[in-house]
Amino acid sequence: MLTVKSTTLSSFAMASALLLAACNTTSKSEQPEMVSNWSAITGKNWQLSMVVDGNETLAPMSPVLASANFTADSKVVGSTGCNRYFGTYEENDGKLKLSPLGATQMMCIEDAMAIENAFNNAMEKVSDWQLTKDALVLSDTNGKPIMEFVPITP
Repeated sequence: MLTVKSTTLSSFAMASALLLAACNTTSKSEQPEMVSNWSAITGKNWQLSMVVDGNETLAPMSPVLASANFTADSKVVGSTGCNRYFGTYEENDGKLKLSPLGATQMMCIEDAMAIENAFNNAMEKVSDWQLTKDALVLSDTNGKPIMEFVPITP
């Protein structure tokens, strides 16, 4: 009798484990395609497509085209849509730390200044990155996306 109970209990435990495992699997097509290799980011020109400024989300449009280029030697350069900027960064396992940025200081049209201010404020808050199939997403310490870049195609 003890052998029957033990075998029945073992069979039940195995079936339960398989059932739970089947419930947790997700097909690859349901998961967003993410890239975790920083080298997929470096050496490419990225154009800002979205920046969060407080409770407002801004989407820059021509002629205000902000950009970023993260070099393999840990430098970041680009345009805020108004001025050119430069700085350094440290990337480690999905975490991104940017140095304070230096920049030219030209006066620009009002829309460009609004994007520039939002861009500079967001760059100070960046702590994480993700590369999806379509965009480079920079997030703050809470994991909230605050900047999104798309590749610039020649």
